[in-house]
Amino acid sequence: DYVRHAHDLAAGRGYVDGEGNRTAYWPIGYPVALAAGYRIIGPGPLAAISLQIVASIATCLLVFILGSSTFGAATGRLAALMLAVYPTHVFYSTLHLTEPLFTLLLTAALMLLLKSLRFWPCAVFAGLVLGLAILVRPFAVLLPAVLLVWYWKQMGRRRAGVLALVTACAAVAAVSPWLARNHSHTGSWTVLSTTGGHAFWIGNHPGAFGGYRYPHDIMAALHDGELSDYSRGYRLGLENVLDRPLDTIVRTFRKVSYFYALETDGALWNLKGLSQPAPMPVTLALLALANTAYIAVLALTVLGLLATPRGQPLSTLFLTITAYFLFIVVVFLGDPRYHYALVPAATIFAAKALLHDLPAVVGRANRPLLRRWCAVVAGLLLLMAANLAIKRSELERLPSAGQDAELREDRVAPNVGVIVAETPNDSSEKRSAFTPKPAASSCSCTQDRSQKNSSAISSASSIWPAARSSAR
Repeated sequence: DYVRHAHDLAAGRGYVDGEGNRTAYWPIGYPVALAAGYRIIGPGPLAAISLQIVASIATCLLVFILGSSTFGAATGRLAALMLAVYPTHVFYSTLHLTEPLFTLLLTAALMLLLKSLRFWPCAVFAGLVLGLAILVRPFAVLLPAVLLVWYWKQMGRRRAGVLALVTACAAVAAVSPWLARNHSHTGSWTVLSTTGGHAFWIGNHPGAFGGYRYPHDIMAALHDGELSDYSRGYRLGLENVLDRPLDTIVRTFRKVSYFYALETDGALWNLKGLSQPAPMPVTLALLALANTAYIAVLALTVLGLLATPRGQPLSTLFLTITAYFLFIVVVFLGDPRYHYALVPAATIFAAKALLHDLPAVVGRANRPLLRRWCAVVAGLLLLMAANLAIKRSELERLPSAGQDAELREDRVAPNVGVIVAETPNDSSEKRSAFTPKPAASSCSCTQDRSQKNSSAISSASSIWPAARSSAR
């Protein structure tokens, strides 16, 4: 879907659906960037791959600058190297995903926000970059407002309010043209993307596990004849949350477990783009490589954060944004892909831990830090293990569930898809950029994302059956 929109934009047809009607279902950011690549390089896989590679390399450079300015040049170099060889960072560079572009913009915004503490005009640029990030992934729409909490911890109340307001206004200015365009389409000034109600219903319908797997029949509630009223997803999902508070609490835990779940999408989606199925040993090796790196970076990041003095600007900003991401996951639904945008900043703390904090812990010079580190890492590992059990239960209870094949973006009823922001969601088919994408006359959701995610559940015993099934 993003690819088709990019082709339409590059050809001058505008942001339209398969029948040529104006649409606001998918966010505009990534298709615009991809369309620019098509105009420069040509409409083919090379443009998409080049965009992702440039975004990934630029993110590594920003990590080097940010890490060097915060913890020294050695930390910056190691952090950039860690990110450059991070398996999922590499895997995503050949996929039609919004993650690399959004992650680049978020990392740039982090750097500008830190600079705004000493030079306030940087707050304007930080807001503009955040606005562009919102156009790529609208779930970040409330992030400029949340920054007030971070500014407040770094400076006086009055100055914090001013800088937060400047950042928010700049972000609004960046998204205003798209809001104005969507107002003419939906009649509302708050529509960035009309996918939010759909995603909210998936994550909060009766029987929801907290991820993307759902029975097909629940989507009938969002249809009114040939039209899709996505705002119903908010109303119905909220009713279920209020009617079943205990289920909501359990589902909240499941959503958080999906956020920290093992990283499988990058490897498996690339393998799905191959003309021939990859041998099972190759699949398992790639999954093992990706998740060994993930767990190692996560553990070192925890150590680096625990060893950093309280109130340190980058650590508090990182934790604030992480808390915001978790809030969005709890409200909507979880997926391991959603923590990827935090990985670049995480590598900075991981590099710091490897260079400075780990020797003290290994030598037991700081036993309290060692105990806290082991406790937090153990908790995260238990959360990942719980997610494996949740995914197994999903596969048993919903063996044939998936995305709604009938969901069409060109059937959005006017004035009913009033969504402030989507979930951190990108439900178009994620195929390798090397694999030609067939033309489509309409926008339909495709493969079941939860089945692909659960494919990563790999072990010599019963942990791996979903991966075997998906790879075959």
